[in-house]
This record gives sequence, structure tokens and C-alpha cells, in this order.
Amino acid sequence: MRILLADDHDLVREALSLLFQQYFEDCEVVEAGALDPALDHIVATNDFDLVLLDLRMPGMNGLEGLKRTLEKAAKTTAVVLLSGAYRSEDVRHAIEAGAQGFIPKTLRGQALANAIQLVLAGEKYLPSSILNDMTDGIVGGPDREKRMAGGFGVEGDFARLTPREREVLALLSEGRPNKDIARHLDLREITVKYHLKNIYRKLNVSNRAQAVKTALEDMARSGTL
Repeated sequence: MRILLADDHDLVREALSLLFQQYFEDCEVVEAGALDPALDHIVATNDFDLVLLDLRMPGMNGLEGLKRTLEKAAKTTAVVLLSGAYRSEDVRHAIEAGAQGFIPKTLRGQALANAIQLVLAGEKYLPSSILNDMTDGIVGGPDREKRMAGGFGVEGDFARLTPREREVLALLSEGRPNKDIARHLDLREITVKYHLKNIYRKLNVSNRAQAVKTALEDMARSGTL
């Protein structure tokens, strides 16, 4: 696997490179400290499986850098944004522009590796906080009647989840195992399994990846993503 990692902080690049080599076998990481050198690497070989771009490094100019990268990268290359601080609209605009995901730099090692695996499997990765931030908009935003007439459930499948189930799903989207979710929410692991069973039933899915994907698709249809 070849990863192009573009970030203007040397320590961030060093830490992420070590992490990728720890979690992924036969992983080659090519580094760049700004957008233009990153684009040069893409033009030179264009055989990367994944391109990670720091949202606020030199040359990005907001999402213009993302668009330039998408234009040059192969269609088989997943392009993902990295950021330490972000707003919900940053994530939404990035996905609309064509990013395969938006990964916070605050993710821990295993969660970050899980996020990368999800992206490489063809799914989109969004921060778990986005699921929570957008809940109110799905359940009772100003376009509620319009959404109800849209044919995707009474208020959307995601809106059928209880607040606790949405918390579990948010942590699930970070790739956390049941034991970690239980510890984070101060629950018993068997209780987490019970919530997951209900989540799968309400979203009409059979596994964790499908649950996260369905929730994101529901938000997209409702106009909140």
C-alpha cells in the first residue's frame, strides 16, 4: 500500500508515518510538507492508494487544494482530509467536493487505522461528532415536513435511534470495539451489544460498517450532510 501524507508539521508526519507502518503491512509512506510538493508526487507516479491532506497546510486555500488534488489523482486513489480543528460545515463541504473522508488528528492509533481501512474499503469516514452535531437537524429541523414526505421513513431511519443509540453509533464510526464503547459510555459490554442489535434492526443493516454508512446516507438525503 502506498500512502501520500501531506502535512506542514514534521512531527505530525513522523508520528503518522510510524503509525501507518505499525498497523499496515508493506506500507510505503511518501511525505510532503505542502500542497505543491504533494501534487508533484502525484504527477510523478500517480499510483497512491491513499492521499491524506492537511486542511490548513500551505497551498490548500480552503477546499481549492482538495479540488486540485482530485483533478490530478487517479480515480482509484482515495483522497482524505486531515485536520486538528474543524466545523461541521468543513466536513460537509469536503464530502460534497469529493473527499472520501475527513479524519481528525485527535483520533487514537487504532481508531485512525480503522478509519483508513474503512476508506480503503470504499466507504466514507466522518468524525463521530458529526453524527451527534446533526441529530437535531434530522429530528426536528425547519424542513421536517419536507423530509417526512421524502419517502425515507417517518423522520429518517437515523432519527428512529434513541440518544444513547446515537452515541453508540457515533463511537462505532470511529472503529471502536464494544469493550471500548462500553468503557467510554460507562456501560456494560452486554448493554452495548443490546444497543447495537437495536441499531441494526432500526437501520435494517447487519453489521457495523453498514450501520455507519446508512446513517450517513440518511443524513445526506435529509439535507443535513
